[in-house]
Amino acid sequence: MRRRFAFCLFLFLCLCLLLPSCTLHRVISDIPYTELGIPSTVQYPTGIRARSPWDMIVWDGYLYVGGGDFDANTGPLGIYRMDLTTGNWESSDLLPEEEFNRFCVLDGQLIVPGIDPKEDWDLGNYYVLNDGVWEQNRVLPNGVHAFDMVSYDGMIFAGLGVESQYSPIVMSDDGGETFSPVTIEKDGETLDTTGLDIVRVYDLFVFGDRLYASLLYGNGSPYAYELYRYENGRFVFNNDWSGKVKRKSISYRLICEKVEYNDRLYIATGNLYVTTDLDEMTVVSFPYTETVFDLAVDGGKLYALCARRQNDGTIRVSVWRKNGNDPTVFTQLFNFTYPVAPLSLAVKDDAFYIGMASTGSENDLNGMILKILYQ
Repeated sequence: MRRRFAFCLFLFLCLCLLLPSCTLHRVISDIPYTELGIPSTVQYPTGIRARSPWDMIVWDGYLYVGGGDFDANTGPLGIYRMDLTTGNWESSDLLPEEEFNRFCVLDGQLIVPGIDPKEDWDLGNYYVLNDGVWEQNRVLPNGVHAFDMVSYDGMIFAGLGVESQYSPIVMSDDGGETFSPVTIEKDGETLDTTGLDIVRVYDLFVFGDRLYASLLYGNGSPYAYELYRYENGRFVFNNDWSGKVKRKSISYRLICEKVEYNDRLYIATGNLYVTTDLDEMTVVSFPYTETVFDLAVDGGKLYALCARRQNDGTIRVSVWRKNGNDPTVFTQLFNFTYPVAPLSLAVKDDAFYIGMASTGSENDLNGMILKILYQ
């Protein structure tokens, strides 16, 4: 009997080595974490929403953290970073913005759009990291809010929130020095935004070598939520996302993160969707979770940050990794319990950095950054 069991175990291990979709892993419950501190506590002594780490990224040996609150007008604010070698926090100079909530990498440079300038709304800002200093570029026409930026085919595009009558997409063909509005067309006609109370492009992304923009617009709820693709110098209607891409209230952005992975697009909105054609959306389900907060890619692996509220009011936080050939299958790596919810995730090798915040209420733990080592 023992020989038979040993032989069966040997065969199982051999199969796991031969089949890439069969992996041995361990789920670590109540994994230990290290509190790295609340970097914005000097600027915001109380646990207000402005402490929220809306986005994080590991870049050139540092962990960068965004924050602020453009609804409450808590700027100007700095961008915080931690030296991954020393663990020390530092801040940039105060910048004339109310909030930073998305880091973008364009042509090898780290860029952050300014979501709400503390200057005249005729121009919006984006900031480029050069030699450790964030350089202001006040060049986005009608940029009341700058939500996203992307490079495509030698050009730079910015997705904006604008007042009515203006285009929410601007483009630069001179390396980001100047920008001009891009026409948006639907049913063969230029989209007229005159008189609308919401005109916003929260997300730009490249998928399948094509550039797309998601547009939210209208007068009062429900707003139209549509996808447009870039063609011949303009954006044309692609399909309707209203009712297809639903979100849970996590951040100001309709999409928390989007990642192209294995020729598919993963879209996190509080829910997680995967699609191959940007029309048919498949929901990815995670056992014992309620909300998908963020996605991150490191070392060619895709990770999802999830959480659910437990009966005692605490939050069960979990991190999952895309596994196998089925696009909807993720494997849980670890979980832990914390008093407030997660918000953002950054991964570097075996280190997982998770930004925590109760974005709907004031909490002393808002803005806490955790570090988890998983090996």
